[in-house]
Amino acid sequence: MIARLTMDTSAPTWRGRAMRYVLIYMVLALVLVGVRYATHDVRVNLRAAADREKVLIAQRDTLEVQVQTLTTPQRIREWAFTQGMRRFAEAEPKMNADIPTIPLPANLPASPPEPSSDAGVGLKLPPVSQSRLEVRTQWK
Repeated sequence: MIARLTMDTSAPTWRGRAMRYVLIYMVLALVLVGVRYATHDVRVNLRAAADREKVLIAQRDTLEVQVQTLTTPQRIREWAFTQGMRRFAEAEPKMNADIPTIPLPANLPASPPEPSSDAGVGLKLPPVSQSRLEVRTQWK
């Protein structure tokens, strides 16, 4: 046997369905009104937060510019001199000293071999004849 689907179209059935739909819509409307009432101050708070953010961003930008102008090398140098600081290179009096030459090992020839013209570079280094070393240090 094949089961037949029959639809109940009587007035009480339609009235019951209509009442259920109306109740569902009323509950949904009440929920939406309640949510709207509970969150009515969110928009005001968001606008106030956006205004505070604009003020803080402007304050941050001005502080960044101030920091950049206060940390220039010239201002740091001036501040260091006003605080009685001296450059490291000028802290102690300069001293010159003779640097002894290093003797060559016994198994090497006394003069280095001349570089050939086929070497490509062909640069000759001047002989080391200075016996003093002077170092000068400056701030950059």
